[in-house]
Amino acid sequence: MLSPYRVYRYDQLQTPAVTAGTHAVLIGAQNGLFPDQGFNVEGEMGGLWAGEKKVCDGFFFAIDDVPLLCADACEVNPAATAFHYRMQEQGLHVVRRQYIPDGVNGCVIELTIENGKNAPRMVEVSFTVRTDILTVAAARGEDSMELGRDVGEYDEKTQAFYARDSRNPWHAVWGADTKNRVLQADLPQTVYGFGNTLGKGVNGRLFYRIRVNAGAQATMRLFVAGGYASRSKAEDALAHLRENAGMLIEQKEARLAALMEKSCATLPDAALERGWNWTKIYGDWLTRELPRGGVGLCTDLPEHPSLFGEGFAQAMSALLPLGGGMLVQDMLRTLVRISEEAQLAPGRLAKRISRSGRIRQIGGVKESALFVALVHRVLQWTGDKQFAEDMLPTTGLCISYLRRATRNFEDIREDIVRETQLAIAGQAYILRMCGEDGDALIDTLQRIAPAEKAVMKENAPLAELAAWHGRAGHVEQMIGCLSTMAKAGAPGMPGAMKPEESSVLLSARSAAGFIWPMTESLFGIKPNAAGKTIAFAPHTPIGWDGWKVENMTIGSAAVAFESERISPSQCRYTISCSEPGWHAIVIEQGEGKAYPIEGTLSLVMGD
Repeated sequence: MLSPYRVYRYDQLQTPAVTAGTHAVLIGAQNGLFPDQGFNVEGEMGGLWAGEKKVCDGFFFAIDDVPLLCADACEVNPAATAFHYRMQEQGLHVVRRQYIPDGVNGCVIELTIENGKNAPRMVEVSFTVRTDILTVAAARGEDSMELGRDVGEYDEKTQAFYARDSRNPWHAVWGADTKNRVLQADLPQTVYGFGNTLGKGVNGRLFYRIRVNAGAQATMRLFVAGGYASRSKAEDALAHLRENAGMLIEQKEARLAALMEKSCATLPDAALERGWNWTKIYGDWLTRELPRGGVGLCTDLPEHPSLFGEGFAQAMSALLPLGGGMLVQDMLRTLVRISEEAQLAPGRLAKRISRSGRIRQIGGVKESALFVALVHRVLQWTGDKQFAEDMLPTTGLCISYLRRATRNFEDIREDIVRETQLAIAGQAYILRMCGEDGDALIDTLQRIAPAEKAVMKENAPLAELAAWHGRAGHVEQMIGCLSTMAKAGAPGMPGAMKPEESSVLLSARSAAGFIWPMTESLFGIKPNAAGKTIAFAPHTPIGWDGWKVENMTIGSAAVAFESERISPSQCRYTISCSEPGWHAIVIEQGEGKAYPIEGTLSLVMGD
């Protein structure tokens, strides 16, 4: 179903691999191993994480007493990661496919063994999990918590291993489908063929035997889950996975297939096309549901798996052109709710939130200004009046806080002038959407001295260069910057924009520097969903015959944009809209002209 987005890797397999879900994430390497990696807690940021708790450093297999040390190929798609092992001496081909179902604190591993010989055979499977149950706070000695050594035991009745941290009520579980009975279970001192990773974990090993017919395949499912407060909850989780694993992966694939249909781009530049489309995948991989309800965006992987965090407004804004308007609204509602429940000072908001919903850092004036500006930007894409009314009390408090902190906007720090201007303009827009007068704020905005015009340095980050070239109309130079960004991520992860920190694999805010120049300076799209208008100023780079982006959600409409070159200096641009009443605003001879989009609108424009 997701085959157009499947990527195969045969080299540089030591680079990281991510398998993610709404409640958990699994981080290892593309060779199928789980090396110690990361710096936030040195060497401990890989493995399986469920919420804010780490479950294990990884899991390891041996087939007929031969450890699966290094995959021959890695296969990545939005829903799952698969590792291929050629066991030529044994006449076997083994595929280890792993995925994390939505709503589950764990992962499913499907082990498929293909018998290349012309006789049936019994194959022995050794499955070892190396636990490392911890939280970042406990590992760093914060929150008065101390990590204990993990202890584990095998339970014959449930045919599964259970482990817990000896000092904290954190439990993990692993086992296989009920049709696969355990032959033997033990607690080896080291992982056979692999050695031990760092930490205070325990090794729990299970042995199985499966029959594989001549020239045929046999598949077994195995499960690892954790982060539970009691063993009984771990047992329930294992039972749920055993009973529903097949249905859960079908549901996840269907959800992701629908996601990939939104804002689907077709571009002459393959790197840019993959970069745009895969950004939707990475946004999904970084989205987390909270235990007490609500949703947030993970800062990055693997170093800072908290929610929101530095540059949260920039990060969340990148989801808007990709069909994530309603999702961002839910994230902002979550941020407001958690901030209100913590009884923060009026106008101040949480900046960094743990996966369990605890506030780790409180934002200041900059974050409050960025919050108002983001609400404004969301409303431009969704036109949701109810959301505007829901946010108005909080944005009003943020503006009041800004007013107090800047002496009625007379003494604005130089580093927040732009953010303050965006917040004031945003609040005026929100007020008007709610039927109130925003003119006083516009007057205030006009009295603020503009920020000094930034001089673009030659060694500026590519995202800043791309945005600067886009605003200046240098579309070819902008495309050059974006192409470099799209190729700079980890091999096997197309379009994973190179983050600011070398130890970070995926960064939520890195995508914004790619998505917005594409949206506003290539596709030329700046919507005002409340007014059912789209300011349209597209470009088609020299050498491109055209481009297309389909099923872009603006308000409640699905809109498509297409470029077709008809001469060296002109293109035919077509806009299709699923709803009546929309207009495209085009600048002609220095003035804006509104064209109704009655189903389809075709315009011939120069570059």
